[in-house]
This record gives sequence, C-alpha cells and structure tokens, in this order.
Amino acid sequence: MKSSTHTLVIGGGFAGATAAQTLANAGVNVTLVDRKDYFEVTFAMLRNVTEFDAWQDKARVRYRDFVRGSFVQAGVVELSTNKAWLDNGDEIGFEQAIIASGSSYSSLPIAKSTDALTLDSRHQELQTAAQSLAGARSVLIVGGGAVGVELAGDIAYKYPLMKVTLADANGTILKAYSKKTQRLALQQLLDLRVDVKTERRFVSDGDSYVDAASGESIQADIVYVAVGVTPNSGFMQKHFSNVLNKHGYIGVNEFYQVQGTNNLYAVGDVADLPDLKLGALAAPQARKLADNLIGQQAGKKPKPHKPGPVMGLFPIGQQRGVAQLPFGTVTWKLIINLKNKDMFIGKMLKDIGAPTP
Repeated sequence: MKSSTHTLVIGGGFAGATAAQTLANAGVNVTLVDRKDYFEVTFAMLRNVTEFDAWQDKARVRYRDFVRGSFVQAGVVELSTNKAWLDNGDEIGFEQAIIASGSSYSSLPIAKSTDALTLDSRHQELQTAAQSLAGARSVLIVGGGAVGVELAGDIAYKYPLMKVTLADANGTILKAYSKKTQRLALQQLLDLRVDVKTERRFVSDGDSYVDAASGESIQADIVYVAVGVTPNSGFMQKHFSNVLNKHGYIGVNEFYQVQGTNNLYAVGDVADLPDLKLGALAAPQARKLADNLIGQQAGKKPKPHKPGPVMGLFPIGQQRGVAQLPFGTVTWKLIINLKNKDMFIGKMLKDIGAPTP
C-alpha cells in the first residue's frame, strides 16, 4: 500500500513521540512509524524488573491511545529523500522526515526490547525477567555506565542477600561523569555490598565470564551486558551511507538537518551530536527541532542546537542516589526522590500528551 504525509517521524521513543506530538498539535499532517505498538519510558525499565508487581505496565502506553497524527506499526527498511519503504511492504511518501530511530542494546532486553513488539508481549518479557531475577543467587552486570550502576543498585537493594558484581573495562564507573559523581556512586554501591570490579573486560567463555588480561573468571546465575549500544540507522545505508560515521550515527548540522539534505532531520540517540545519549536529552532536542520547523512556516529564524552540561540522576537503590547537576554533584534526598518516586513516568507521559497512570 502507498500513502503520503507531510512529515514522517521514524521512531516513537522520547525524541520521536515528542516531535510527532508537537507538530501534530500545531496542525501538521504527521505520520509516526515504529516497530512497536507502544511507547515506553525506558529509564524506568530497571525498576520495572526489580519491582514488577508494583509497576506492571505503568511506564507503557499504546500509541493508538495518544498519538494525534497517524500511526503505523512497522519498521523502516529503506529511506530516500521523499519516500520510506516499510518491512510490511508499504511505502510512505513525505515532504520532510525526522529520524528518531534511537539505539539498541545487543543483549539487554530489559532496558530496550528488540523482540517484544506489542504491549502484551513486553509485559510478559519483563515479568519473565523479574521472575528469573527473583530466583537467582548471583548476578554479574557488565558495564559500569549509567544503566549498569542503576541496575546494580536496584538489584542489591531489592535482594540484599544476592551476590551482585558490577564490572567495567575502564578504571572507574560512570566514566562520562565527574570524579565526585564517580566516587559517591561507588561508595553507595559498596554500602549495598555490590562487588565493583574496574579494569575488567569480561567476555563469555562457556559457562563463565573471563577477563583475558587478568584471567579472572566469574560465574553467575544471570549476566546483564549493559554495553554495546548501537544506533538504529541500517535503513540509511542504501542512499545515505555517506552521512553515517564509523559507528553508524547520522551526521547533522546545528539545526539537526542531515548532512547534504534539505528535508531530512535526525535527533536523539541516532544523531551524531556531542550530547550524552540520554532520553532526558532526546526530548528537548526533538521539541526544539519541531518548534524550528513550525517557526519556519512563519518566517522565523531557526534556533541552533546547544549542547548542555553533563548531567545525570542515578538512583542507587530506592533510598539513595547521586545527582550531577550544572552547579555540582549532590546526594540530596529531595532531588533523588524526584526520580525514585515514579522514575519520571508521569512527567514523561504528560509531556507527550499520553494518559498517565
């Protein structure tokens, strides 16, 4: 089937949903395409696994229940300057397209699923993961970035008798953040009896995970690999391979315009921007792009992207955490509890015009 739209939005995560809703609210004819039938607040998924019975599906809502434009459940397999080919055989023509296809973990479905394309299947996937975790006696988490640190804290807090090991190839956890943030997060993890191993590159070797340099071997009932994030940009290869960097991120200018094009834009995790790849940053990028596109119709000058300061809010368990803010790093409960309360689910859903739990 062939159809057409003014603006095609590829990907319905934080960036895609924000862009689509902002444009639709301004009267633009928008079509949102996503492989899943649901929007998910991904930074709530770790808590969703450790507290599944309490959280259930609070962090998910079907696109059909809030998207103001058109929604098509499908994946984009090829993109040109005016047409998208979908994996269901359909074609969509467009005047402009926003690429917000995000990124994927190669082997951490609890954070971002690659196979659960319906809300019901995602519910079952996370429920199964929660049950497996509850029955484990030991856990190894490979990757000491924001996801690995938060996951280690949540598990150690929920299951204080479980052996939790967090390993990272770098000399510190939370490498992208300040020394103070690293130090405070490490101390809180140690207080929860998490075994933190740095300068370890554990890889699978039969029933164990082995660090080749030291020869150290670890066996665990469950292993979560929180590294290896890749941008979802494969559909750009045929016509736009020249705009992809060596890691697959899409090159854009300061107005989010894809290099060498007049009507293609990219925001969020898939875009080659200097910002950290965080959902909290993807939505503001999309909102600025949408506002620019709306403003251009009225002859307004677009506003360029300005990278923000490195920030992060990391709950470590359900009572403590670390927040790196523009003025410094703090452990104030008032700040930490802003996220611990509901993992920002309510705010995110409200921001995109979705029903809140």
